[in-house]
Amino acid sequence: MLPEIDPKFSYLYVAKNEMPDTYAYFDNVANSIVVREDVYDRALNGSGRDRFTLAHELGHYVLHSSGVQLCRSDGGRVVTYCDPEWQANTFASKLLMPDHLIYTLTPSEISKEFGTSYQAAEIALYKAKKAKLAT
Repeated sequence: MLPEIDPKFSYLYVAKNEMPDTYAYFDNVANSIVVREDVYDRALNGSGRDRFTLAHELGHYVLHSSGVQLCRSDGGRVVTYCDPEWQANTFASKLLMPDHLIYTLTPSEISKEFGTSYQAAEIALYKAKKAKLAT
C-alpha cells in the first residue's frame, strides 16, 4: 500500500544470510525499508517482536524520510525524545498499542490482544499509566 501512496517508497525482502546481524532497517537515501525474509514471515505469523520491528521501521519512514529534523539540540547530549530510535520505538508502540486502549489491561492481555511481545506490552502499559497520571 505505501508504494501506491508514495511512489518513491519501496520495500525489499532479503535472505537471512544477507543481513545476519540486522532484522530490518530504513534506508532514507533509497526511501525503502529492508527486511529479512524470516522476520517478515514471522511477523505475518503473529510474532509480536517481529511485528514491532516492522512498525519501528515504518516509524523511521513516517518520521524521518523527509529529512526534516523533528527536534532541535544545542549540539550536546541528545535528549531522549530527539533520538530517532526512541521516536521510532514510540511510534511503533503507539501504533500497535494505543494508550487509551491499554491502560486498564495487564501486560499479558495487551500482548495477546494487540499481538505484541510481553516486554513491549509492559513498557507500553507503564508509559500509558504514567501519561494518564500526568493528565
